[in-house]
Amino acid sequence: MLGAGLGIGVAAAVGGLGTPAVGGDPGRTLLRMSTHTHSSFSEGGSYADGGGGASMLAQLEQARQTGTDVVWWTDHDWRMEAFGYYDTISFDGTDEGQQLAWYPQNEGPITGARHAFAGNALRVTATGTSATSWGAAWMWGDGGNSFYTTNLTDTTLVLDVLAERTGPDAELVFQIETSYRPAIAGRPAGVYVLEYRIGSQASRVIEADLTGVVTVRATGTWQTLKIRPLRDLQRFWPDLVAEDSALARLRFGVRARNNATGQGAFGHLRIKRTRDQLRWAVREQRALMERLGKGYPEITQLLGAEVSMVRHMNVFMEHFELFPYPDRGTAPVLDNSVAAAQEMVRWYHERGALVQYNHPPLDAAELVTSRALGCDLMEALDSRADVTVANNRFNLFDVAARNAIFLTATSQNDDHAGRDWARKFYFHTSVWSRSRSARDLIAALAAGQVFLNHQRLWPTGSLDLTVDGRSAMGQVILTDLADLPVEILAANLPAGATVDVVVGVCDRSGATTRHIERQSFPSSAFAGGLLPFRLARAEGRYLRVEVFDAAGVPLGFSNPMWLLPDTDDVEVPKARRFRLGRGSHRH
Repeated sequence: MLGAGLGIGVAAAVGGLGTPAVGGDPGRTLLRMSTHTHSSFSEGGSYADGGGGASMLAQLEQARQTGTDVVWWTDHDWRMEAFGYYDTISFDGTDEGQQLAWYPQNEGPITGARHAFAGNALRVTATGTSATSWGAAWMWGDGGNSFYTTNLTDTTLVLDVLAERTGPDAELVFQIETSYRPAIAGRPAGVYVLEYRIGSQASRVIEADLTGVVTVRATGTWQTLKIRPLRDLQRFWPDLVAEDSALARLRFGVRARNNATGQGAFGHLRIKRTRDQLRWAVREQRALMERLGKGYPEITQLLGAEVSMVRHMNVFMEHFELFPYPDRGTAPVLDNSVAAAQEMVRWYHERGALVQYNHPPLDAAELVTSRALGCDLMEALDSRADVTVANNRFNLFDVAARNAIFLTATSQNDDHAGRDWARKFYFHTSVWSRSRSARDLIAALAAGQVFLNHQRLWPTGSLDLTVDGRSAMGQVILTDLADLPVEILAANLPAGATVDVVVGVCDRSGATTRHIERQSFPSSAFAGGLLPFRLARAEGRYLRVEVFDAAGVPLGFSNPMWLLPDTDDVEVPKARRFRLGRGSHRH
């Protein structure tokens, strides 16, 4: 039993405490956040999700459907910058020194599909077998670590092509897959595609609602296409915010029907971008936030980024800045060292940012030695809400808590696709904040005033820990008291739910294992809204809460509060310092 171990347990009555407002301090607002959200400034989504990457529009629509109040845009910083990105593809059949790979992809009624590289050109040949339906033979140019996938607003493509066998039933095709969007203006949801065909007749048409086709008459000799994708998106779909589009996937091929054979070659591709490394993406994404926000006034949008050329870390700050990476050439490789990550954290801390350790490695010794790289927050749940991952990460989180490494646990939505949030196992990062302003939200994150709730199974759930009538979740209390009365809020619990109170040792010993005990309470224990509990201090303790449904599926997790001796010399961040009221020992 917990009462005989690390904590004292449930109190029959708790004296000396006022009745706090539900959720702790009055004047706070409960806001549901997505703190790891990708868009048209990152790489494309999983092809299992239908290809294409999420547009900002798609993510905002998902936020609306799931009751998400705040979306933090956290695109990969180096993708925003196009840092080390391709500016050319030579079609020499190698990886071109930049991790380029080629994959054949055949679609529809097609036969005899062949490809060959010769003389810095890619030749593709195929025959269509249907009298009426087109088949296609593609070569997908996979850019290694997506080394051409980024927002396309400033991009011009220049491509040399040779149509060798084309006509009414055979065409050479260059395809640009852009971003996924929800249903809009009578069109279905899906990935918007641009195709540039070389055939017998020049034309400009829309096919199947979402494919814009520009056909150029074949000359029979090498000819050069100069393509401005933004301009074509605007012409085909004038109602779109076309700037919210990624250059997600490039494919080169032929299409044919009626037993015709198509054949052609692709030569030098030049990718020209006008952006500067540090300012362009920040300016463009802020402009898109303003334009798209008019259709989603209930959703607060804030700009951050996922730092990704060192270990992945999200950055939250009022006035976001991109890190100035030094030139590393084309297709750079991230620096996975602890030192590089710590230097990045220092750089952003100097600018007033909070830094979140994303999907951390399960290395408790390194976490303790590096003090979690100096980060302020840590992703404790993954994007699938995998129970094993959650257990492993909370084990790691508890090791940090044991060693007075004060972190705020957050949820890793990490969505790139922009579809079906409600059907996935995403958790909200829910925050008790004074307002929706970036300053107040960042302050709440820094203070640990955060809990995680399953957005589909427990969308209205809330958790908090209160001491002395004030919220103490995320806080550190230094006191000479032997124990302290705590009130635990777990609101809107479903029938059959169980609430586990987890109490852990905080002995600052450098240990790489956690030392916790837990006590379970039925939902009926919270019928009055608050559960009184006494937490023993001893050499140091922390307390957090976990919620499960009747089947044992995780529904929610609070952040911890710490209770430490007032003689301890532990350094407590200013945002986490909790002062007890009169009648209790102050620190």
